[in-house]
Parts: sequence; structure tokens; C-alpha cells
Amino acid sequence: PPPRRGGGGGGGAAGLNSLETFLPSLPLLKSLKNKYKLALVTGRPRKPDCETALKAFGLEGLFEAVVCMEDATIKPDPAPVQLALKKLMCKTGVMFGDTVDDARAAVGAGIKAVGVVPPKHDKAADTQVLTAAGASVVLSIGMSELSVLLGEG
Repeated sequence: PPPRRGGGGGGGAAGLNSLETFLPSLPLLKSLKNKYKLALVTGRPRKPDCETALKAFGLEGLFEAVVCMEDATIKPDPAPVQLALKKLMCKTGVMFGDTVDDARAAVGAGIKAVGVVPPKHDKAADTQVLTAAGASVVLSIGMSELSVLLGEG
């Protein structure tokens, strides 16, 4: 999942990156990296937005593939998800995302969509919207339910 846009500015503006919140916990992401191939699919430009966010959150090197807006048509088109799968040399996968476009892109690419509630959002409302867009399940911010399911929490 990409860092969540907290608002303000764009195109790498200092205010934008300072308002970002990363959806999964870093320990969970590192644990997943030890077991699975990970990709990041974002509608953001690689430079400066994506690279800045990866560095700010200590995520450099955790993703085997990073697909940005200049690499493929943006979500909800499935093309960036399909490109990530191709780069990972995987035929299937699971996509975690916090937007309707994330869920639609995953479903369009033929993989399972898992919704994640972003900070300061109502889980019940987001669950309804994300499942309507194709998410199989919706997790809370931090994705703590995933830690429990994987026996790590």
C-alpha cells in the first residue's frame, strides 16, 4: 500500500510529505517482506514524491517493485497492478489499499483486494465503500488484524 495522502500541497511540496501517514506498521511490513514479494503501486510521481516518502518512512529496499504514475496508466486501471505482478514474476497476489481506485485496480487485475481504513476515517463507512468497490475484507489502520492472522500479533 502507498503512503496515505494527508492533504495539502502536491508535486512533492514539503507540506504534503509532512502530512503523510503510512498505512501498515513498519514491523508488519518488514515481517511480510521476509515471507512474500512486495510491490508498491502508487499514482504518485517517482521523483520526488515516491522516493521522498520511501526514505521518510524508512522503506527503501523493502519493495522488489515500485510502480509509479509514469510507469503505467493510473488506478483504477489495472495496468499498474499488472505491471507490479509482472515485475515480481507473480501470477497472483493480494493488494492492500485505502481507496476505491485501489480496490477496483486489484479486482481488474484479477487479484484479491484488501481495503485498509486510513487515519481519521470511520471504519464502518469505509468498509461499506471499499467492499462495494470489490475489497474482500477491510482492515483497520495499522493492519493489526493481519498480524493476528499471520500469528505475529
